[in-house]
Amino acid sequence: MQVRFFSVRIVILCSILWIGCSSPETWRSSLYPKDWSPGYMDEEGRFLHDFSYAGYHSGMKEIPAIKENIIDITRSPYNADNKNGSDVTEILQQAINDAGAQGGGVVYLPEGEYIISVKERYGLLIDRNNVIIRGAGENKTFIKNVTNEMRNKTVISFQKPGRWSRPVSEPIKLTKDIGLPTTLVAVENTEGLRVGDLIVLYADCTEEFIEEYNASHIWNTRLAGPTFCRTITDVDVVNKQIEIDVPTRYSLKLRDNARLYLIGEQLMECGIEYLTVGNVQSFAPGDVKNENEYQNAGTMGYAVHASHFIVFQNAMNCWARNINTFCPEENRDDVHVLSNGIRLSESRFMTVADCSFGFPQYEGGGGNGYMFTIESNDCLLSDCHAEHARHNYDFKRMCSNGNVIHGCIGKDSYYASDFHMYLSMANLIDCTIMDGDFWDASFRPYGGGHGYTTSQTVFWNTVSKKEHDVSKFLIDSKQHGWGYVIGTSGVLPTVVTAPAIGIKNNTDYDTAPEDFVEGEGLGEALNPQSLYLDQLQKRKRRE
Repeated sequence: MQVRFFSVRIVILCSILWIGCSSPETWRSSLYPKDWSPGYMDEEGRFLHDFSYAGYHSGMKEIPAIKENIIDITRSPYNADNKNGSDVTEILQQAINDAGAQGGGVVYLPEGEYIISVKERYGLLIDRNNVIIRGAGENKTFIKNVTNEMRNKTVISFQKPGRWSRPVSEPIKLTKDIGLPTTLVAVENTEGLRVGDLIVLYADCTEEFIEEYNASHIWNTRLAGPTFCRTITDVDVVNKQIEIDVPTRYSLKLRDNARLYLIGEQLMECGIEYLTVGNVQSFAPGDVKNENEYQNAGTMGYAVHASHFIVFQNAMNCWARNINTFCPEENRDDVHVLSNGIRLSESRFMTVADCSFGFPQYEGGGGNGYMFTIESNDCLLSDCHAEHARHNYDFKRMCSNGNVIHGCIGKDSYYASDFHMYLSMANLIDCTIMDGDFWDASFRPYGGGHGYTTSQTVFWNTVSKKEHDVSKFLIDSKQHGWGYVIGTSGVLPTVVTAPAIGIKNNTDYDTAPEDFVEGEGLGEALNPQSLYLDQLQKRKRRE
């Protein structure tokens, strides 16, 4: 079998060096003193969120290695072909369904190449808890999707019905504005609320909210506002107050109808691991970088528009690990996926670790060519690699907060890894290496008005290995309110924060005050090297 592999195993020294180091050659951020604890703030009101909650079980458990209830799909009654000879989609789906029906299990794909296809919205659906799809290891088990008419489709979908925006209870109004991060929420009443309930704290994108951002020319009231999925840990009936498991990440105002409501069941304890995946390319005519081709029927861009290989929707405490992409031998070009790689949508406490995605066929406009997309709360991308995409890493929307990208590499992107649209708030970019890539956290008046893209996000210890072809900086940080860039190094450690007020694409913007920058060019001596790992260690000691 002749294939071109895409797999890079990463050892990020910044994850293991200098943590706890007290050498005089090192330095600490003024916002992260040695005795830092959540709530620390300087005289100007600047502070760092506690990002330690990101990942599987909020970082307090390791991803399990399940050893029971193993379903080998090459054995009876499934007898799946692993020799690249016949389509095994229905067989795989049956094994997935059987595992779910028995309360969970591992659907195991031994070494070989498996052909699957996508007939409707997805090829494979995992919609029951405790189901894991597992291969034999990197470059041993291959899944090849032969469907290349993939518009708005997903190859492998993990999801349960429902959305965070679809309550399963009557909303309960908040009685006090929420400003700084807190785990205490004052409510109009506690009727029907129980410890362990999964809720969403939410505020509308009202006209007043839009006016606060001077964004009436780019945003509208149909946008979803700040969204925090949380679990109730205490109910105080007397004082009409609840406690939640993770602090809030942004303001919620009574002015904007701040409220909470119960949401439906999330997909739990599911995973996909130790696989190499790829897609047969589309042979329709087209241009890989044509911005508007996705709107033109009969073209390659139209055929693959908004497709994904893996999507997690309404998932919690799930994972993807050791998933890599490859170029199937049928492909004329170096194509691994058709458009997008993996997306975390309205999910929580997810870990994506040691995954490598790259080389999409279409990198045009309309939301195509993104390798890792986050639209979720408190998820962790760890030691991943993204290459040759329109956007290697991407954050979207106000439900994207509390997430961490740690120890990851972005290589040879077309545009930046970015905060893309609609105010993703309070995320951490930690110990990343930009190898022909860069970070954009600026005002973006494109594509119908993406606008202010982020606030309170932290770039910590960012390394430039190689300059991007067109960018002359490592990080463009023009966040609404305060943003933070702490420690850069490498061949191009430059940070751009000005002007905070100006005109971009004929659109006025105001991201003042100018973002906080500390240690430009001095990241190699930053202590600790990883903010995420240090905060996690502190929380484990506290709890």
